Amino acid sequence: MQLLPRLCMATGNGDGDGEGSGKGDSSSGKLATAVSSSSSTVSTSSSAAAAAVSEASSSTSLPSLPSLSAAPSASLAASFVHVTTLRPLSAAPASSAAAVVAAGDYSLHGLVVARPSSVALHDMSTLEVTSTSDAEDAAAGAGSVKCVAHLHGGGAAVTGHQDGRLRLWRASSRTPARLRLAAALPTVADRLRRFPVPSNHVAVRRHHRRLWIEHADTVSGVAASADGRLLFSVSWDKTLKVWALPSLRCLQSLPAHDDAVNAVAVALDGTVYTASADKRVRVWAPRPAPDDKPRRTRGKKHRPAYHLVATLSRHTAAVNALAVGCGGQALYSGGNDRSVVVWEREDSASHMVAIGALRGHRKAVLSIACAAGGLVVSGSADQTVRAWRRAADGRGYACVAVIEGHGAAVRSVAAAPAPALAPQKRRPRGDGGGEEEEWRVCSASFDGEVRVWSLRVSSGLE
Repeated sequence: MQLLPRLCMATGNGDGDGEGSGKGDSSSGKLATAVSSSSSTVSTSSSAAAAAVSEASSSTSLPSLPSLSAAPSASLAASFVHVTTLRPLSAAPASSAAAVVAAGDYSLHGLVVARPSSVALHDMSTLEVTSTSDAEDAAAGAGSVKCVAHLHGGGAAVTGHQDGRLRLWRASSRTPARLRLAAALPTVADRLRRFPVPSNHVAVRRHHRRLWIEHADTVSGVAASADGRLLFSVSWDKTLKVWALPSLRCLQSLPAHDDAVNAVAVALDGTVYTASADKRVRVWAPRPAPDDKPRRTRGKKHRPAYHLVATLSRHTAAVNALAVGCGGQALYSGGNDRSVVVWEREDSASHMVAIGALRGHRKAVLSIACAAGGLVVSGSADQTVRAWRRAADGRGYACVAVIEGHGAAVRSVAAAPAPALAPQKRRPRGDGGGEEEEWRVCSASFDGEVRVWSLRVSSGLE
């Protein structure tokens, strides 16, 4: 695993006013992968160098795990077609990288595309822009966009940036077509509230201190809870932070890993997963409240305090991507070992057990997304997107499509059932010979393009 020199130290936290916090480590390492860039735009040469680093660091696969991927059976047929390429409304450098995410529901705002020049919400049916940020707001959030999350309830999203800040975007109530910058986290109010307390200041490097509510390095991942009450962010400063919505206050900061944290995912039950360059995936859950907790805090809102539940170690290189599927019963992790490890939930201390790996990518796996109907999508530094279909018994996966077309590493993917099929997910084939499923797959690459694909899978032929 190839590392770059650490530029910033990790943050911990000490909270002098009684809220939950954790102490951070004081040293870190930064992974040089194609997941990130060192500027707001990625040139052809820089993306090629990043891909080369990924290839060099992904020479070791996972021989100890069985392969779950297989060629599609005779009763399974798939096809895909390029639907459109999403372009920003305002002028932007051709090489500016974007991040994408699809909403889990079928609301109007189904797809979020975040670029350094703009943030836009798209209708999943028409793929038209429903809301977009102004140039002034985009300037306020200038800097490389590393990640994006769709918030519960429709027209809102959160982006993570290279400057260590999170930015909240909401569709204007007066002008729905305008996406305004609602806040930057941590907020000014949260900073002022904690600044006077000495214990809230922690050392991030020699002779330099900052508040524990601030990320000391690039925000590499962000995810929201299903109920829309909590937001989770991870950073190259090795920490996991928990934020309250809608108050936008930082509730907790945890020293999550021994190296840069690259991804975060949240299950429906609130379990949080983090992936790191230290080759590990860690599981976090809120501590159960004592039996007398409701009586002692009557009239007050319960604030969950997350703690480490388990550490999952099966990857042989840095882990770059995470996705939760099957209602939280399955976890997918992808890394520089070119594999997607499939984990299944179990009722034991380990919380998750690795049942196998999906193999096929020639370079590092940089992004993963899941969609209803058993579809798993992975994007790689080999410039391809692979679509995997989960078998009914969950013990096998068929690689139904290898989508090509990008000219650089695929840094972000999203997937959702086609809107026309959302209520029933499946429809009979026209010839009466089985059922057909359709998904929309979106991929964003370091070549600056965001492409939308239509993937159809026919099954059940007798």
